[in-house]
Amino acid sequence: MQRDAHPAGSFPDAPFLPAAPRRTAAAAPPALAKLLSVAALALALSPAAAQSAGGGDSSGGSEAALSGRGAPGESPSLATGGSVLGQAYANYAGSLAPQAGDFGYGSSTRLGLTLDAKGSRARASASLEAAVLDGAAAQAAWLLIEAGAVPTDELFVPAQRPAGGPDLIAAARVRTLYVKYDADWASFTAGRQVINYERGALWSPTDIFTELDLTGLSPERLGSDALRLELPLGATGGLDLAAAPATVLAQGLYAARLSGLVLGVDSALAAARDGAAETSSVGADCKFDLGASFYGDALYSLPDSGAAGIWRAAAGGDWGTGDFILAAEYYYNGGGAAADPLFPDAQNLYGSLTWRASEFVSVSAVGIWDPIGESGSATLLGSISAAQNASLSLFGKAAWGASSTAALGQSGAALIAQAGAALEIFF
Repeated sequence: MQRDAHPAGSFPDAPFLPAAPRRTAAAAPPALAKLLSVAALALALSPAAAQSAGGGDSSGGSEAALSGRGAPGESPSLATGGSVLGQAYANYAGSLAPQAGDFGYGSSTRLGLTLDAKGSRARASASLEAAVLDGAAAQAAWLLIEAGAVPTDELFVPAQRPAGGPDLIAAARVRTLYVKYDADWASFTAGRQVINYERGALWSPTDIFTELDLTGLSPERLGSDALRLELPLGATGGLDLAAAPATVLAQGLYAARLSGLVLGVDSALAAARDGAAETSSVGADCKFDLGASFYGDALYSLPDSGAAGIWRAAAGGDWGTGDFILAAEYYYNGGGAAADPLFPDAQNLYGSLTWRASEFVSVSAVGIWDPIGESGSATLLGSISAAQNASLSLFGKAAWGASSTAALGQSGAALIAQAGAALEIFF
């Protein structure tokens, strides 16, 4: 499920640089990640994939017919697309008593490319990104690299701040790279993919495969190197089996999720095994509408050591009236930083208000508050669809408190503030 853009109070220091992973288990090792990616790429480029590639929507762009046999009435096709995103902003990172050296400027340019081959039953898809970061954006990236708060599958050049050199860094990553086959009774996906079990606007404890990136203008869920089997059960239900195996299979992350309508409520039960963390988990989530939309999500994790189990839970809702959309959410984290390094304290609150001023203009205000750690963030974002394939955004952001500034790699700053603009052009 894709949400409307609700900025989470993070900063566009690096357009795709995760502030910190929220995944409850270790990601697949680099060797396995490369193996899955190479296998997906080989299948994507094979004649068989070209002949039977299919399923799912493409991101748009130019299409060229492929040779091979597709479904009746549907020609196999190859779709390409992407976007260019440029951001520039004034930056402040320092104490509540400003000094001249606390002010700076940052900018970033990101190129995103997508490739999607589809046909009667199979699909091969890839999404790649590359970026150049300058000034405060490059400095923030190096701080996060030094803190070990970025995944190992991202490439940075240079990975260390050059002595006396310019504040300039290039970055690249493979966002998704997978193949999917749809049979009448099931579908199977292999490679880097977004396994999305989320219910909430920001927090979903049972969404165990996901890493959350808060550094852009809106939250983004990152892909996992995994295998996934989806089995439909009736008209509204399904069984979802997913695995992110490690070199030692017992150290991988494995999950099963059973979903369906129960008395008109969209509900799900989940069980997971995290071999790296040596924990087993069970969880449940639901969503229902009573004029407004409400949802709940809870996960209980029990370590093999015999220590006390850990609860994490979230609940919230959203309501629309006229041109306004209001959302609020509460998150309880009983596992501290080990369970969720982005939000380590037990009590967390989220709220957003979006005004759809017109078909082309929207304004959003978002706040996140940690009352225990006395930290939080606030964002004001205005977006304009400047043309059919372009979007212009103006934003102002602030983050304060130890956990909020540390997540951005700047734990020594009591306050971080930014104001700037972003332009994205789609093709």
